[in-house]
Amino acid sequence: MSDKLIVNFTPTGMIPTKKMTPHVPISVSEIIDDVHRATEAGITMVHLHARDEITEEPSYKKEIY
Repeated sequence: MSDKLIVNFTPTGMIPTKKMTPHVPISVSEIIDDVHRATEAGITMVHLHARDEITEEPSYKKEIY
């Protein structure tokens, strides 16, 4: 039996905005910083919803990713 563990980090989610919690990362630099810190804590994968920095809404647009 393997002792490997998958820890999936989801920093942005689909719903929260800065009005709901100041801790949700919206900008590219905020997301990168959170993922970097989580990597140092031991995460093994990231599930990400890119956000439009103006509307804070999740986006599928390639230029935002």
